[in-house]
Amino acid sequence: MVLPALDEAATLPRLLRRMAAVAGPDLAVVVVDDGSGDGTAEAALSMRGQLPRLRVVRHERNRGLGAALLSGWEAALAQLPDDGIVATMDADDTHDPGVLPGLVRLIRSGADVAIASRFAPGGAELGLSAPRRLLSFGARVVLTALRRVPGVRDYTCGYRAYRCGVLRRALGAYGRGGLITSPGFACTAEVLLKMAGLGARCAEVPLVLHYEQKEGPSKMRVGRTLLGYLHLLRVTRRLRPSA
Repeated sequence: MVLPALDEAATLPRLLRRMAAVAGPDLAVVVVDDGSGDGTAEAALSMRGQLPRLRVVRHERNRGLGAALLSGWEAALAQLPDDGIVATMDADDTHDPGVLPGLVRLIRSGADVAIASRFAPGGAELGLSAPRRLLSFGARVVLTALRRVPGVRDYTCGYRAYRCGVLRRALGAYGRGGLITSPGFACTAEVLLKMAGLGARCAEVPLVLHYEQKEGPSKMRVGRTLLGYLHLLRVTRRLRPSA
């Protein structure tokens, strides 16, 4: 499990306890502290008693979600075989760890990318502001129209599981600097589109996003994310069609 985290000291212990209850103490967790100033790394390390295989990767300065994902993936892939599974989720305790077994089952059943989807039947978004809800819906409509990926309704949720071999292949095909080029939260959609362009098989399980559980302000900057989606639309033109 890879958890990109920025100033999440208040929420990480609670989330990690919930993860340990679902997945057990053998779950390997990589927390990427992306330049936090609130003791995020120390809060994570305080949970090693319940998750002995927890480690922290630190960025000395904030480098953004894309860089945090890349650092976490590299740390996880260094320890896992091609048939292993790497999952990612938000560190703010708005994603339900109880969805994780369903994501793992999809990978073991043949999917290369398994997505916790707010737009799959049974999924929902609770507690989101109107602008954030509109941004998510708009991204879904535009990306579905311009670059539809079979089996996918939710292009932007970062709660996913990846087959390690396919993630390695994507990193090899695009390079560390090429797999993620979009700024802000648009990088999650970019990764999905590029992996689908390499033939990755995608599937979804429903997710109820509990944004009302979030403590503190959102890390998402709507303007930066919009710029990221505009960049992604340019990138989309150069991608190979999905298999």
